[in-house]
Amino acid sequence: MGNLKKSLIIPLCLIAFSCGYQLQDTSSLASKTGSIFIETNDRYSPFYKVLKSTLKSNGIPLSESRSAANTIIVINNDDFRERVITVSSSNYPKEYEINLEVTWSMIHQNESIIENAKYKEAGDYSFDRSQILGKVKESNFIKESLAEQVVEKILLRMNEVS
Repeated sequence: MGNLKKSLIIPLCLIAFSCGYQLQDTSSLASKTGSIFIETNDRYSPFYKVLKSTLKSNGIPLSESRSAANTIIVINNDDFRERVITVSSSNYPKEYEINLEVTWSMIHQNESIIENAKYKEAGDYSFDRSQILGKVKESNFIKESLAEQVVEKILLRMNEVS
């Protein structure tokens, strides 16, 4: 059985390689961007918190002032919106959709590299009135997950242009 698994790995790798799949590496982003300053209107938003912690965990130094930073990420908009998708026969919400829309720009060494890039992500969850606390936690988890997806896209885009 072990030999069968080993013999399947090589063809799967070849198939993945032939279709153009390649792993994205953001580990060198810290050396490309230098210190980063995040400019935003809301330093308490879930998106800002995820962006800041992800940059730190990737070893990217954060600057406390705009003038001392090599790269500036300007978060023009990060907006979570919830809307009801389905309603029960007794007119109670059964399912919600959460949308995250982020508009951002990047300035590197006083030169605008990316202007007003917009990313959108969406997720949904079912709602049960008898489990309100659990559903609030589920909603927060989905918001954090959406923020992580957008942050990953931002880091990959920054890695491409740096």
